[in-house]
Parts: sequence; C-alpha cells; structure tokens
Amino acid sequence: MTNPLVAAPSTAGPGAFTGIAPVEDIQQIYAAVQSGSWVDGALGVAGGALDALAFVSDPIGGLLQYGVAWIIEHVKPLSEALDWLAGDPNSITAQAQTWTNIAGRLAGEAETLSRAAGWDTADWTGTAADAYRAHATRRITDLQALSRASETMALITEGAGMLVGTVRVMVRDAIATVVSRLISYAIEELATLGLASPLVVEQVSTLCASWAAKIGRWLKQLVASMKKLAQAMKELGEAIRGLRKGGPRADMGKRGDWKNPGDRPQTPTRPPDGYLPTGDPVYHGPNSTAVGYDSSTMRNFDHVQPEPGVHDVVVHGEPNGTFRPGVVGEDGGKYPHNYTNPEQIAQAVRDNPNYVPGQPVRLVSCHTGRVDANPDLPDLVPAGQQVADSLGVPVTAPTQAVGVPLYGDGQYVPKIANNPKLPEGKWVTFWPRNTGS
Repeated sequence: MTNPLVAAPSTAGPGAFTGIAPVEDIQQIYAAVQSGSWVDGALGVAGGALDALAFVSDPIGGLLQYGVAWIIEHVKPLSEALDWLAGDPNSITAQAQTWTNIAGRLAGEAETLSRAAGWDTADWTGTAADAYRAHATRRITDLQALSRASETMALITEGAGMLVGTVRVMVRDAIATVVSRLISYAIEELATLGLASPLVVEQVSTLCASWAAKIGRWLKQLVASMKKLAQAMKELGEAIRGLRKGGPRADMGKRGDWKNPGDRPQTPTRPPDGYLPTGDPVYHGPNSTAVGYDSSTMRNFDHVQPEPGVHDVVVHGEPNGTFRPGVVGEDGGKYPHNYTNPEQIAQAVRDNPNYVPGQPVRLVSCHTGRVDANPDLPDLVPAGQQVADSLGVPVTAPTQAVGVPLYGDGQYVPKIANNPKLPEGKWVTFWPRNTGS
C-alpha cells in the first residue's frame, strides 16, 4: 500500500512552493533558506536547474579522435569532478514534493482543528473550557509550525540539489573550455610530428593545473554552502523539539479546577442587564427576557423565534413546576442555581425596557404549565398562572420540557419534548385572575 504523502519521481520540473502562516523561529530559518543566504558568495545564488545533475555527455570525448592519450590523462581529474557532482534530478524533485505534500496536510489539519475548536466550544465557559481552548490553540500553532518546517525541508532539499546542479554546470563549462584549448594543442603536437612536445606539455600542464585549482575552489565553496544548509537543518530540528517543551498536558488546567464545580458558579461571560434579588443575571432582548446564563438558557434566548405581539421569557423550570435559573460552574458545566418565585420573574419582565405593558407572555420554561406538578400540594398554583396574575396578562406555558434545537444558526419555534412517563406535553394558556395584583 503506497503512502499518499510520498510523491513518485516525475520527469516534470520542480513545483512551486507556497507559504503558510509562520511561527517565528521556524519562519526565520525558512526565510534564510529561501533567500539563498546560505550559498557561498563566490558561487552566487543557487539558480541552476536540477536537470544539470543528469548531464551525461562527455566533454573530453572530442580529444579521443586525436589519440593523444597523455593529454586525456591530464584532463581526467577534472572530469572526475563531474562524476562527483552527478545526481538524480527526478528523485530530488520527488523528495522536495513529498515534503511539500506533508506541509499541505499539516496545514489542512491545523485549519480543521481551528474550525472545530471554534465552532464546537463556542458555548463552553469556565476554567476547563478556557484551558481546553488554550490547549487547542497551542496544538493549532504546533501544526502550523510543523507545516512551515516541512515547507522548509522542501526548500532545503531542492535548494541543495539546485546548487549542486549549478556547480556541475560551472565545472562542465570549465572542462569544455579546457578541452577546446587542448584540442588546439593536440593539433599542434600532430602537425609538428612531436617537435612541439616540450611546449605543448608545458601549456597543457599549466592550463589543467589552473583550471583544477579553480574547480577545487568551487567544490570547497559548495561544501561550505552545504555546511550552512546542514546548520539550518540542525536549527530547524531544535525549533521543532522546542514545540514539545512542557508536554501535551502543560496547558490543560489542574485537577483542583474541577472539584465541586456546582458550588462555585463563575461570573457570566456575557454582561447581564440586571440581576434578580437572588443574584441571578437577567438579560433583555427586543422581544424577550432571560434569567440565568447557562448554555441552554442562552441558546433559547438567542434562537427562539419571536411570536408577533408576544414577549418570551426564557428561564429554567423544574419538573415540580418551579423556576430555577441555570448557572455555569467553574468546570464549564451547566448547573441549577437558586429557586426563584414567579413574582421575581414577573418583575424581571417589567424591568425590560422593551416590554410593552399588557403584552401577552410565552414562558419558554420547562414544566411551568403543569397543574399536577406536586401531588403533595394539590392546591399549588402553577408557575404560569402566578406570572399571569402578577403581570395581569395571558401567559402561555408548556407542561413538559421545551426548547429550540441544540444546533443551527437560525431562529426556531420552541418545541415540547414529550416524556412518555408523563401526560402528553402541550401549551397551556393561563389568564390573569382577579385575585392577583
């Protein structure tokens, strides 16, 4: 089974490199490699082609037809430099493309994690939620850094190949120059029937020694450049190891953050518009009022579809027919808070500047329409009725659990979720009684 990240050698030229969001230390190495600052100045910028590595023609072949073996022996050391600099351009291109593939995959994983962490934890609050988001952010940064490091390795791989190719072209052209001169010397040797041999020998020796020294300097400069590139790779490895400092659990919070979370409600992340006497926050909307700040309350408050001419009230209701606003504990979980009497809910509605006196109310509050909520107190007035009496307006309330869908960005009609152990859920409208205020 083939690895989809490993590119097969191809006859096509090297692909273009694309950058991604940097991490500072790795980005600096990337920029240095990309700029060509690692190339020895005497060699210039590594702008050659990888195809030069595959050059197979013999620059001294032209001498063979003259049969001057001793001249050929002088040139062979130069020709050996070409063999040292030979390579497989297709393999180098494939290796570079493999690193580019890895960089792209890592960048994609970082983007996926970023999107998931943003969307899936939008309603999470508390110490644990913050710790998780910090942890996710670090993992995203790590993936981006590894992607950039892989991009750097692609540049290093192809850059090294191109520099070797550049030097090989230089050596090849140098040998071609030497050969063109040697051919004239060989002709001179043959034309004089050997009488010019002492002079030719001196000329050949001087020419080959001169060019051998020049090619030797190029090779030393090539080695110096490769050492700089090796140092860049070492620094890149150290930067990658630096990503692991602290370990994967370093930013995941402490066990103490999760002890007795229900006893320690956290401060609402969304500033409230007011508070009940019990300390529970109150939020005012153009068509609604919410009491409490756990995720379910906020979800219903933000996404309940308004009913024309009706004011919605969002607050948790208990199966016993009472109001009990929800809070968020220090672990980020939702918990019930203080029991709240209907008069306080009614007063929260009155305090909403968007509420029009006399406007009917819909309680998006579970069980607040039940008339059989407490068998031990058969004369207990339902919560919905008490709110109607207090406000002096019709109040519609559900007899079972109610709410909007957990996911989606639109506005939704609140639906009753039927519990098969209870009578079928329905909406009940309570009318104000004359005995109420």
